[in-house]
Amino acid sequence: MFSRVSRDISFYKSVLALAGPLMLQNLVNSSLVMFDNFMVSSLGEAPLAGVTLANTVFFVAMLINFGVQSGCTILISQYWGKGDRASINRILGIGFGISGSISLLISLAVTFFARQIYSFTTSDPELVRIASDYARIAAFTGFFNSMALLYISAQRSMGNTLPGMVILCVSTVTNTIMNWLLIYGNLGFPRMGVEGAALATLLSRALELALTAAYAFRARNFRLDFKFMLRPGMIMFKDFIKYSLPVLINETMWSIGFSMYSVIFGHMPNASAGIAAYTITQTIERLLSALYFGFGNVAAVFVGKPLGAGDYDGAHTAGVTMLFFSVALGVVSGLIMFALTVTLIIPVIYPLLGAAEETVRTGRYMLFFSAASLPFRAFNFCNIVGVLRGGGDARAGMLLDLSSVYLFALPLTALTGLVLHLPFIVVYAVISLEEVVKVVASYWRFSQKKWLKNVTRDLPA
Repeated sequence: MFSRVSRDISFYKSVLALAGPLMLQNLVNSSLVMFDNFMVSSLGEAPLAGVTLANTVFFVAMLINFGVQSGCTILISQYWGKGDRASINRILGIGFGISGSISLLISLAVTFFARQIYSFTTSDPELVRIASDYARIAAFTGFFNSMALLYISAQRSMGNTLPGMVILCVSTVTNTIMNWLLIYGNLGFPRMGVEGAALATLLSRALELALTAAYAFRARNFRLDFKFMLRPGMIMFKDFIKYSLPVLINETMWSIGFSMYSVIFGHMPNASAGIAAYTITQTIERLLSALYFGFGNVAAVFVGKPLGAGDYDGAHTAGVTMLFFSVALGVVSGLIMFALTVTLIIPVIYPLLGAAEETVRTGRYMLFFSAASLPFRAFNFCNIVGVLRGGGDARAGMLLDLSSVYLFALPLTALTGLVLHLPFIVVYAVISLEEVVKVVASYWRFSQKKWLKNVTRDLPA
């Protein structure tokens, strides 16, 4: 496999030109999300756990929309390689319609049925109250975010990552500043606590959509054409469903399964401590995953573009190269996480947050397990989200993701947490082990080369 790693210097320059801004964007965003969580956590473990539970619904919505975006990426990257801009507009029209409808439905459900929804996620009435108060204010953030990210992901599929980096960094910085003002009541603003965090998120997402729309109507590399967007045609719609539906099912079902981990934690004894430790671990993990996340996301572009032009060998070489460097960055991320856990997070961060002894003990082992799993996460993310989807093999990625969650991790998590009543660290170890199991099947699928599929067709202008 390693003999297939590209030796083309121009290839690496192109990868860095695309992945670099994306890695920086993710690093900035993850850093500020971490600061946001720390600001909320300063209000206490219960507010942090409540906001975490509130975000489980938004996380599901985000991943459903990510499925739509990934489906668009499969088609757009290959049609961009083919030079067919009319078809790209058709794809965007379908994507906006589906993503907007789903996001709007979830936003309305959270607005009117917050307490009923969050009563399912935990048996603690205080956490239900906090989550409901947060979610009602933040309800439409998912709709704003889905519209913006769909267009940004389309530009990324066309090899243009800089606008998305700027827009999302501005949005995230705005969110952090507004959090500081509204959570604590600084500079004369009202002290709103958890509700202030929700309002800050809503305002920053609205700004994000406004900036995206302003760029979309002025972009020079690609012009929106409403003639094709509003009438995409049944042929393109069928292709979109064919290649996007597996991704949509994948992200929807995976997000539901992943969110069930928080639900299981929420029904275990001392839920606040377990969820707080889990939240901090996930925050640090997202911060360090920025190192390989950029490579994984642009892998679809570097695989899809040559495939759309009929270059199967070039697509395979690109896939091998992207996987190799994603794993290398995953190893680096894991080592950094180990070092930060020992030198900063446990001795400094947890005491600053006033975390209870049980939270610190649980958090330490969660961080260690997460660090050890990062190289496996990097490979699986790049292969499933980048290489296989970019190659038109989204169905295989769906089967890999869902079988590992629903046939392995979720049943064992429920067994260890709810039936055997084992400690949080044992339950989290099971969750981390899922990535190790999945990497075996994931590599096997890649080695078969059946994922190399040209999904474009000639359509009338």
